[in-house]
Amino acid sequence: MRYRKMIIKRLYSSQEVVEGLHLVWDVFIRENANSCTQQGIEEFARFIKMENFMPLVESGEMIVFGVVEGQDLGGVGAVRRDGHISLLFVRPDLRRKGIAKALVGEMCRYCTMQFALMRMTVNASVVSTEAYHHMGFRDLAPVQEKNGIRFVPMDLMISPANVRSSYNGKKHTGLFIGIAVTVLIFLIFLGLLFGKIISNFASGEGKQEDSSQIFEYNPDEDGEIDDIFGSNGNEEDNKESSSEEAQGIEAIEGYEAENLPYTITEENYTYFSNGNKGEYPMQFDVKYPQITGVEGENIDKINEMLKDCAMSTVNTLYLAPSDSMKEKMLEESNPFLGSLVTYKVSYAGEDFISVAFNDIYYAGNTSAQYCDLRTRNIRISDAKQFEVADIVDLSDAFMHDWMKKMKGEAPSAEVLSSVKLNDFRQILNGEILENRYFDAFFVDKDGIEIGITYHYPGDGKKSSAESGWITAPFTMKEIIEYKTDSEFWNLVQSNN
Repeated sequence: MRYRKMIIKRLYSSQEVVEGLHLVWDVFIRENANSCTQQGIEEFARFIKMENFMPLVESGEMIVFGVVEGQDLGGVGAVRRDGHISLLFVRPDLRRKGIAKALVGEMCRYCTMQFALMRMTVNASVVSTEAYHHMGFRDLAPVQEKNGIRFVPMDLMISPANVRSSYNGKKHTGLFIGIAVTVLIFLIFLGLLFGKIISNFASGEGKQEDSSQIFEYNPDEDGEIDDIFGSNGNEEDNKESSSEEAQGIEAIEGYEAENLPYTITEENYTYFSNGNKGEYPMQFDVKYPQITGVEGENIDKINEMLKDCAMSTVNTLYLAPSDSMKEKMLEESNPFLGSLVTYKVSYAGEDFISVAFNDIYYAGNTSAQYCDLRTRNIRISDAKQFEVADIVDLSDAFMHDWMKKMKGEAPSAEVLSSVKLNDFRQILNGEILENRYFDAFFVDKDGIEIGITYHYPGDGKKSSAESGWITAPFTMKEIIEYKTDSEFWNLVQSNN
């Protein structure tokens, strides 16, 4: 079995860059020129002409990476400071080795660490759209044409889903996300020296440091490698891998009743600032569901409830900050605000909907990072919202059973052994304890998950700080002895 090493390296010198541009032009003429007009070919040639391109590299406006195998250059990627991928070309004889995805991964890593970006964009050539889709990019508009070049504008939100952590423990069906995962991922992406990075970015300074990365592939096997995207471009393999690796809300198996009287659509709030326009550096990308196809005051109220839940952090940090939040930001030497919200409609019945929101956010700087679970469980006919205390009797028997399941899902979580059981009872009863802990539950295909979001400070000695959320899974059969006489049970139990 023979392995070759490939190195991803930053291309600085004019000799390195001109070699890279020769590769780019060669691949472009072979594979991309047919989708362009003569004007488009001439426009692209002007863009990569050394006298036009090299000043961008020297000023730091364009960052160029190459994949080197031995002495040979195998692929080139170039990205602007704003996260726009300008070039991505791989030699045809080295295709299906993971080179393109490795280059994109390196550009994502670099832009996030150096420029605090959480979003990448690209104008993908019409022949490369499928490859970008496999790397997680989404279309922003149909095929466009500008200066004779046809392309599809796309973007990619850089999130924990784009990184495979080294955690090899249990794949929690109970949905445990803790500090061990979230902190590791975000430190990788944003860097431990974020304050210095932001300062350099704002002043236009930057060091030419070696950012070479080494990866291996085995040409004697199937010619594929795993990289930060966790995918080799094969859809069937991706499905299997996704199923095996699913954690967090992605692991929820949802339920949807047949012939629903409504339709669920998705809305998206996005905002980005690099800090150069009198604002703090910030990045928000918030997705949330909306009910359509039916009208009425209650539907409008439900949609507002879902939107408000998703936008909670954005409102708190940016759109409607409190005076104390404003004062906190004024004291930050290296401020940063961010919120990445995804969701899962875990249960959609004729008169009931359950939605789980996962919010990974930064509340002022990159040290103040959290991962929260927020949920909404709503009866559609009257917009009534149900809480944990509405649906289960928080008896001693239930609390002991709940804690046993919680520890089964997250046996190493300090918060479960450090916070008293009666305090957890208060949390599940709806109390936001110490402004650090709050409850959540959602319904899914298998039953009900009841849990907490926590910002556990640790004691500074034996236990360390933790942030995240944990839920305990109950099947409908298991929960039956604890349920109250709430109308909630008439909405869900007949479907499970």
